[in-house]
Amino acid sequence: MCGITVIIDQKNRAVQKEELQAATDLVAHRGPDNAGYFFGENFAFGHRRLSILDLSEKGHQPFHYENRYTISYNGEVYNYVELKKQLIAKGYAFESDTDTEVILAAYDYWGNECVQHFNGMWAFAIYDKKENQLFCSRDRFGIKPFYYSLIGHKFCIASEIKQFTAIENWSARLNKVQAYEFLALGYHDHHSATFFEGVEQLRGGHNLVYKLQDHSFKIEQYYDIREKVGSSSLSFEEAKNEFYTLFTDSIRLRLRSDVKVGTSLSGGLDSSAVVCVMHELLKAQKSAAQQESVSACFPNFKIDESQYVDDLSKQIGLQSHKVFPNFEGLKEQFDRLCWHQDEPVASASVFAQHLVFQTAKENNLTVMLDGQGADEILAGYDKFYAPYFKTLIKKNPLKAASELFRYFSLHSENISTVGKAVFKNNKPRFPIDWLTSDFIIDNQKVFKRSVDTSVATCSTNLLTEIGLSVLLHYEDRNSMAASVESRLPFMDYRLVEFCLSLPDDFKIRQAKRKYIMREALQALLPKSIYGRYDKIGFATPQEIWMREQASFFRSELERVVQALPFIKDQTLVHFDAFIAGTNSDYHTLWRVFAFGRWMEVFKLSAT
Repeated sequence: MCGITVIIDQKNRAVQKEELQAATDLVAHRGPDNAGYFFGENFAFGHRRLSILDLSEKGHQPFHYENRYTISYNGEVYNYVELKKQLIAKGYAFESDTDTEVILAAYDYWGNECVQHFNGMWAFAIYDKKENQLFCSRDRFGIKPFYYSLIGHKFCIASEIKQFTAIENWSARLNKVQAYEFLALGYHDHHSATFFEGVEQLRGGHNLVYKLQDHSFKIEQYYDIREKVGSSSLSFEEAKNEFYTLFTDSIRLRLRSDVKVGTSLSGGLDSSAVVCVMHELLKAQKSAAQQESVSACFPNFKIDESQYVDDLSKQIGLQSHKVFPNFEGLKEQFDRLCWHQDEPVASASVFAQHLVFQTAKENNLTVMLDGQGADEILAGYDKFYAPYFKTLIKKNPLKAASELFRYFSLHSENISTVGKAVFKNNKPRFPIDWLTSDFIIDNQKVFKRSVDTSVATCSTNLLTEIGLSVLLHYEDRNSMAASVESRLPFMDYRLVEFCLSLPDDFKIRQAKRKYIMREALQALLPKSIYGRYDKIGFATPQEIWMREQASFFRSELERVVQALPFIKDQTLVHFDAFIAGTNSDYHTLWRVFAFGRWMEVFKLSAT
């Protein structure tokens, strides 16, 4: 896991080492083990290395191959062992035990199609001396970041936006449309644009090919999950067994490491599933190492999940490390969090995750497996109930009635949830009277998410539009801030495609979400976790902190109103109503607070 930098001088001059090094060093946290540079005639590569596979100097980057290719690469191709065997059979020889060398051999053999053979997460740039071009790629779902920007006469590529601040003639300019969509609607990371005008991100499943001779480039999509969603003909029992096989193999691949591997454990079904299957694999391998996890806990908070963490720890002998996020820590580290994230954060859960990875590093856990992605592919959110019930009512009204009855039985404490889910829209929760009229974007120009017409389309929308991309952004920046590699077994493309092809009632049955995973792993999970039907997510006492620390948050909002001319005093009226209990929308107020602090950290002009 690493950080990459590419600078291309479009005036065909040599890249200055000082500038390249400065941009690369801004992500030293992504690769604290080693730094490397490569200079071509009119371009240069920078690299920071976090050593995971082949810890020797043979893994140094930029990596050179066959006197033709040079790569700067961030990520892991987990099936590199299998690919290496295929390529050896084709006549290729290897000098290292890295996946980096396998990528270059695969590119030499398959060309641009090599990415179709990779199972993993990646963002890389390959220089092909013969073709005088760069071949760049980002993994299928955008787990690893890839940004690009034309700054003056330099085309620059980076792992994090902050690297561009080291480039001569950089100026931080606010992207008004993205700012509005975040503040008013809570959208971000939903398209190629970023909060910075002139900075774009290569979307997941896309390649970028840059011709160094004429400085032209093109972007092509090589993967679209919508094209992969079929219709499974398997029985439930067959599908359950196949799920277990794919999920287990995904974790097996993601255990490949030459450093210590742990897990992020919330106590929920997803992360517990990862821990349990990992335990079975380590047991089969006769591993002597004790399995370790890190959990964020909130004592006396009504949705604290510590008990579930303890239940699992006792069952499998897990060494559990716990961290206890609090408001004082949030206050102290918030600017650092903004700097690492490169963009404003939509909730305090990002801070809790930040501490989880810090704690992992403190305990020498350099690789962490995480349950991210399960909700998106297995109908884990409340929002899946709407398309599920709508489809079921059309197909089988009697079954729909039975399922609704079971839903109300399971969720009697919040009987209105399904109604809200069915009729939910994307309108702001309170009127946008707190933004100046010149800042408000016409509804026809803001991003319109696709309609969730079925459980499958709801999944694809979350995977490709608004939803997962934000969580992947948080995950990458938080883990890399601590120099930790986070791996996501649920994002194995084979498992994603399989789950999205399953019938709705394999994922929601008896009103229970992620039904197939529950049944596939029932024998491994503690009963208390198997029988959980609530969906907490990575929750924090954010609302409580905002109420208990009202003077702090009001003062922060006052600063935002004074500093940003497009945010009006009405923001404070809404905050006072929140404290008084007549306005429940603390989410929008938090976004205004976070946005203001982010603007300060990156010294963005408000005009």
